[in-house]
Amino acid sequence: MLRTITRMIPLKLPERWIARPTPRGLLRFAVIAVVLAACLELLRVMAWTNKHELVAGKIFRTAQLNGPELTRYVNANGIKTVVNLRGFSPGPEAPWYAEEARTTHELGISQEDITLSANRLPPRAELVRLVEILDRTEYPVLIHCKRGADRTGLAATLVLLLYSDASLDRARRQLWPRYGHFQFGRTAAMDEFFHRYEAWLEGREHTPTLVRDWMTNHYQPGPASGTLVPLHGEKPFPAKVNTWSAVRVKATNTSRENWEFQPGNYAGIHVQFTVQTELGEQVAAGQAGLFRKTVPPGASLELTLAVPPLRVPGVYTLRGDLMNATGSAVPIRQTGFYQFGADPLMMVLEVKD
Repeated sequence: MLRTITRMIPLKLPERWIARPTPRGLLRFAVIAVVLAACLELLRVMAWTNKHELVAGKIFRTAQLNGPELTRYVNANGIKTVVNLRGFSPGPEAPWYAEEARTTHELGISQEDITLSANRLPPRAELVRLVEILDRTEYPVLIHCKRGADRTGLAATLVLLLYSDASLDRARRQLWPRYGHFQFGRTAAMDEFFHRYEAWLEGREHTPTLVRDWMTNHYQPGPASGTLVPLHGEKPFPAKVNTWSAVRVKATNTSRENWEFQPGNYAGIHVQFTVQTELGEQVAAGQAGLFRKTVPPGASLELTLAVPPLRVPGVYTLRGDLMNATGSAVPIRQTGFYQFGADPLMMVLEVKD
């Protein structure tokens, strides 16, 4: 039977059955192979731990690792310092932080907490602190955020700019889809940071000394720099029960960019405030500055905080902050100036019958 089947099968396939490669076919195959490889790499980055060696044997970048993963990675690479870019996060709402702190303690290594956001420009104070840590800490170092893509990409780019001879273009490859970062949406703030540095260079070639000088002495997070003070002084503001109160404040633009006040809720620069009892219960809230006005650097603007009627006599705390609302997405991204180091407005209301 087998011999019969064998005789039925031609020993030589017809020439028309044999696929002949063409330049177009080879190109199509190459493109498919590259796309497939990129998709597999992106899947690895997004679905797993996004682990990479940044500087051989010295600096590593990853996504957030759980306790066992961190232990294995530290032991495999001799890590001496973990730099957490997600900030100090105690409490039950952030179990990852307690697990990481417990793990680094058990391993006998250092943990440094830096507070950055993937959705806004980094505060200068946190950048300066990051550089101080990298200047003085014990190596090898592991740097991570949540996904290891945006904040970690920013820090990795700075590492190359500060401690290697990498060009600005080469260093910025740490903020590529290769590591899970995309230059659009809210996380484009990471790219904007380096756009600002490039603009400041004004055609000069990047050097580690220049980037250090820029971050320390020149960088500002856009227009989010200013002061907010009450016009009635530091004494408590007198208010009456069940009566609206008009608290006058002065806002001064200490940034190098114009402030753009705009009408409508949560638009442009504005002031947002809350009123709390002595026990911390919020009893009122409001906004001010919802009108069209440009305030240049160094100029000031007087605003009225309309505090709603308070029903119970007593001492209350009014807390206000300058806000910058940007973007067209819903919800609109709001950034408080306090997140960049500006002091919020803190004052006392004395409410009497």
